[in-house]
Amino acid sequence: MEQQAVKSLKQPEFIQQLNGYQKEAVFDESRALLVNAHVGSGKTTVLIAKVLYLSLEKDVDFRDMVVLTFTNKAADEMKERIKKHFPELNDNDIPYVGTFHSVAKTLLSTVLAVEDLGFTKEFTIMDPDEMLEMANRLIIEKRYRIKYQNKLLTRIEEYKKGKKLYSNMKYEDDIERLWDDIEALKRTQNKMDFDDLIEHATLLLKDGTFQPKWIIVDEFQDCDEAQLEFIKAMCGADTKLFVVGDPNQIIYTWRGSDREVFAKFKAHFDAKEMTLPINYRSTATILDAAKTFLSDSSKLEGMRDQGSKIKVKHHYNPFQEAHYLADEIKNLVRSGLAYNDIAVLYRTKRQAAVLEDVLEREGIPFEVSVKKSLKDVPVLSWFLSVLKAAVNEKDENNMIAALMHREFGDDVTYSEVKRLLKGESGVVSTLFDRIKDFRHWARRKTPDDIGELYDYFALDDHLSPTSASYEAHKGFILDFLNKAKEFMEEKKLGLYEGLLDFVNSSTLYGLSVFDETADLEDNSVKLMTLHACKGLEFKKVFIIGANDGLLPLRTKNLDEYEEEKRLFFVGMTRAKDDLEISYYTKPSEPWVTGGPSTFLSMIPEHLIEREEVETAGEVDLKDLARKIVERMEQKEVQQPDAEAPVRVEAEPVADDGDDAGAEASDGQLVRHPKYGEGVIEKEDEATITVKFEGYGSKTFSKLFVRLEYL
Repeated sequence: MEQQAVKSLKQPEFIQQLNGYQKEAVFDESRALLVNAHVGSGKTTVLIAKVLYLSLEKDVDFRDMVVLTFTNKAADEMKERIKKHFPELNDNDIPYVGTFHSVAKTLLSTVLAVEDLGFTKEFTIMDPDEMLEMANRLIIEKRYRIKYQNKLLTRIEEYKKGKKLYSNMKYEDDIERLWDDIEALKRTQNKMDFDDLIEHATLLLKDGTFQPKWIIVDEFQDCDEAQLEFIKAMCGADTKLFVVGDPNQIIYTWRGSDREVFAKFKAHFDAKEMTLPINYRSTATILDAAKTFLSDSSKLEGMRDQGSKIKVKHHYNPFQEAHYLADEIKNLVRSGLAYNDIAVLYRTKRQAAVLEDVLEREGIPFEVSVKKSLKDVPVLSWFLSVLKAAVNEKDENNMIAALMHREFGDDVTYSEVKRLLKGESGVVSTLFDRIKDFRHWARRKTPDDIGELYDYFALDDHLSPTSASYEAHKGFILDFLNKAKEFMEEKKLGLYEGLLDFVNSSTLYGLSVFDETADLEDNSVKLMTLHACKGLEFKKVFIIGANDGLLPLRTKNLDEYEEEKRLFFVGMTRAKDDLEISYYTKPSEPWVTGGPSTFLSMIPEHLIEREEVETAGEVDLKDLARKIVERMEQKEVQQPDAEAPVRVEAEPVADDGDDAGAEASDGQLVRHPKYGEGVIEKEDEATITVKFEGYGSKTFSKLFVRLEYL
């Protein structure tokens, strides 16, 4: 007893800062512990404290710990906190801290016998776009009959679940033969898709090759069935599990999350259960309002005072609302808030278009979370195909993509590429020769030599130095190579091994030249979907578009409606001090009902303060938009030296799971005064999406955007 008292006096700072509930979880050594971490209860703090406690107090080696997260950002934060206490460590010393897919990739490329499945440890990873290209080539080559080919990835996913018929199909097509060919070709080309990483690792783990002492899981509520099986397969007789999650934040069932995952885990492992009930983030008013959207709110406790009431505002339409928000944000900043203390949250990505236009014109710095993919920067997409073909000599698909790219390729036909791959004479391709010789060249190089890749692949010949986009394209590639060098140096890898690891990481997470989520340190207002905001907090939060049909979206069943409630709960609990929710009388979309959402009627009346923004009555939308534009242009003339707004785009933790209302594009070529020439991808009544070379896809309000049709 005396020893325990002495030990408590010597507790490190990361333990001393915990409350009683948190300490109990950190000190617990049950075989399996399920921690229900309520919103704002310090989940991340507890996870990091658990990892440090196991290492510093229990002498558990980091190679005997698997720490699984759902975002690269969360994994990086965990690694940084570990290195802060152990500055001598690098990523190689903590190999199993990462996302589910990255840890599976590490296991497959190091300790698991992938050779038993027909791969080598130098396999590369293919993204969904690459899978689609492979499938389409097979359809053409084999003359397969595939229905709903424009939904091919969805058809493949459905087939993998055992469904051969799709939509209103009455007869089977060749989807089964196509998938069999894809599976065979992936082995021939030594490539795995995202699902393969989890499935193959799970299969190989069952022989007991790798059984860590501890498995720690963050955001456990986001687990799907395959990820739960992956966890089970890693467990040996002496493995202990520590999983943390919030059942009230299950908002990703549309992409596979299992709403029964807590019950399944508890039943399978006979898990002990604890709760972190204390919310340190939000005022009592915000918490009391948010509780009404939970099925069981009895254990959620707040530590803060009552705070101000939740404001509920009524706007005529999104255009009026955007202008109101711009004025209100200026007032908040004048009162002492920083721009990055403010967030505007919405249900669908499409809602951001009018906000971006108005905030940009009003000179308000903002950052919008938009999904970035390789396809958004074609020169990097092409260069990654070059590198994938270079590090994987069996990768014919990327060789074809690199040589046949219409802008950066080697001006060869498909039949000529096939002849090159067969070793036939009569076809000349310098890029093909360089890719084939790369492994031999790179084995003698170090990360310090990475700059030589630019000349090795004669990239100037492909980027056209006389073109207007040359400097931008070259800058993208040089930045990419610098990121690759940093990656290799951190992992202490040679040039070839480092590039192999880097291109796989780039495929898994998107290019590292893009941020994964909004940069919270950047002093700008954050615009993001409700899905993307999970895990973040702000002093002032605006939730816009609280109309039935938008928030909540129209749902097919009770389960979907309950998920919309949980999503609204997540949005509300991002607010620390002030929350404002608004709705429209005349929403832009025909499927959205005018008037307040049913969700607003669920909030107790004593917690809210209703305000209406004065309007000119039932005005024409186009007339209102014209007046807003004229007012903004007048301000531009009056303030010619005003600093331009900061507009950054970053990749969110997740998409919003909704593309309702989008229409097919006819591919019309247009010119934008800022982004140059682009091609219309899609449009609806309110917005238009254009894809620009070097900038990717941008969505604009039709009533504000200035496009020249070419």
